[in-house]
Amino acid sequence: MRDLKLFSLAFFSYLLLTLYANIFLKPKLYAVNLDMSRIWIATLIALTFYLSFVFGYFKPIKLPKYVYWFIVFILSFAFVPYGPVTALLFVSAYFVYKERLFERFSYFAFFLGLAVVLFSYYYVGIPLLNWEVRFILSKILVLSSVLFTIGIVYVDNQKVKALLFIIAEILAFLGTFRSLMLLIFVAYFVPYYLKNKVDLRLISLLTLIGLALLYLSDNLTSLLVRIGFTFLVFHNLVNISLPFGFFHGSLLLNSDPRWRVAFMFTLNGSYTYFLFGQPIADFGILGILEAYLLGVLLRLSNRDLRGNVMVLSLLIYAIETGLDAFLLSSLILFGGIFSKGEVQS
Repeated sequence: MRDLKLFSLAFFSYLLLTLYANIFLKPKLYAVNLDMSRIWIATLIALTFYLSFVFGYFKPIKLPKYVYWFIVFILSFAFVPYGPVTALLFVSAYFVYKERLFERFSYFAFFLGLAVVLFSYYYVGIPLLNWEVRFILSKILVLSSVLFTIGIVYVDNQKVKALLFIIAEILAFLGTFRSLMLLIFVAYFVPYYLKNKVDLRLISLLTLIGLALLYLSDNLTSLLVRIGFTFLVFHNLVNISLPFGFFHGSLLLNSDPRWRVAFMFTLNGSYTYFLFGQPIADFGILGILEAYLLGVLLRLSNRDLRGNVMVLSLLIYAIETGLDAFLLSSLILFGGIFSKGEVQS
């Protein structure tokens, strides 16, 4: 249950920061006066979805793996044509390696991510030095960071794991995406937390990562405003999506849902929309069923420490960014398909 406790700590810490920003930093977020009831309604929705998540954790439904494979295959059509092909490759690999696939290919995953990032930085540019290429590389950096995370989590040698972590964090810092730096750190930190082995070294690393995040944000106020803006997007989605959704599944199946949300509001940019932004936008109040599924996947990942670390890391990352087809597919793969053993009580 330590995984649920850490997720809950991250969730409520983020929620409190968003409320602080939306209440006390309103002049920096809103050009006009906002009815505060919209913020409180969005907060109530977030808490309701969280309760559904917790219910899924404690009362997980048992589904056969072919159901999870079917969901992954449907989600893969958000990335036609390579998405369905990749899904079929995973199915084929599963029949060969079963749940040991990521253990067998942990180094391959990391170095594939490394090659993709270095190639992109060389031919497109480094976002820290050229801000204009930041959003051009956003999808590539997300994919590479997940590959880095697989390598960090599934490699056994602790010294190698630490080296991979340092390399990944440096490259993520150059990419300027704070959430990706956090994802990589959480993936490195969580195994120690779950084993109750957090020490001064890890606390020092957390402090260092925090300072790097502040540097990328310019200052604490700017960071809080950015967090508050994500919740602003979320409560706008709540406002247009109740009771039964606005996109009706098309947001989840969009290859770039954050651009789709930004396009709807401002015709420009790419907006993060909070963990439960996509479920509410697609399905309205029925999105609690997707929140329930997320809780189920976290619980099912208890069967395997490394699968648990992957699911927990991705969920904490998604608190800020929101869900998309790639993230939900990854959660299903690590929580519902590739984790092994029995669910822990």
